[in-house]
Amino acid sequence: MPNQTKPKPKRNPSSKQGEGKLAHRVAKNSNSNRKTAQKPIGRATPKVAPPKPSAKAETVGSSHMRLNKFLASAGIASRRKADEMIQNGEVEVNGKLVTELGFKVDPINDKVVAAGRIAKIDRRKIYILLNKPKDAISTSSDELDRRTVMDFIGIDDRVYTVGRLDRNTTGALLLTNDGDLAHRLMHPSFGVNKEYLAELDKKMIRADLQKLKSGMRLSDTGEKVSECEAEILGDGTSVWLKIHEGKNRQVHRMFWTLGYDVKKLDRISYAGITPKGLRRGEWRHLLPKEVDRLRKLVERAGETKT
Repeated sequence: MPNQTKPKPKRNPSSKQGEGKLAHRVAKNSNSNRKTAQKPIGRATPKVAPPKPSAKAETVGSSHMRLNKFLASAGIASRRKADEMIQNGEVEVNGKLVTELGFKVDPINDKVVAAGRIAKIDRRKIYILLNKPKDAISTSSDELDRRTVMDFIGIDDRVYTVGRLDRNTTGALLLTNDGDLAHRLMHPSFGVNKEYLAELDKKMIRADLQKLKSGMRLSDTGEKVSECEAEILGDGTSVWLKIHEGKNRQVHRMFWTLGYDVKKLDRISYAGITPKGLRRGEWRHLLPKEVDRLRKLVERAGETKT
């Protein structure tokens, strides 16, 4: 059942009709927002030489795991960010600072502190789908005290967004404390699909649609983006597209490269999970079958890579 926290009167944006099955799914997304605020968080720890691995870390058959994976699984940070924290001397293991990438810990017996916080793997994994409203930052806190997606999640547990949506992009956003799954879902090598509905400032012509689908180099940086699926809807100013990458503001930049401005952008699906039945700002826990599907999706992608 959808969840809401402290509703307040907000704008009542309209939804956009499309064509066929795509338009039917798009039309299910309606809007309703609320607003609170979060305080920024931040800590730092001085650097010292890393300790040598303990004897138990070399025990045959032990269940030790890499420190960055442990921190991700504990919901502290992504693996990449965890590596930065380790190198910056922000992580202690059993009272000693560790700056060595690849260091392994016992997730049960070792005491790990990251940026002043005790890191523990929460056995109760949480998976949330939020229908993100406009004018919300996809972070847990904001130094400018702007509204964040966490203002809409009515739980005490610490969760993190799976990737980000721009401040004014709406739609499907996953949050979890399962750092390992989040890492796999976000990494482009796993090919997780995201579907969007973009409303443009003018009608898109067929020749440009083919360029969009065929892959291109972004005009601002020269980065290459992969082929995608796309379809022009309605009067020609709405475009549905499916991508598996997640470069910064990628959809906006793809259209800019072709000479179009994106007036509105809504993510209507993430890995096949849609916000159907949720108004803007509402959230729900993922169903067990949805979580299983996400795990199987990245497992299959991992097998394909190898």
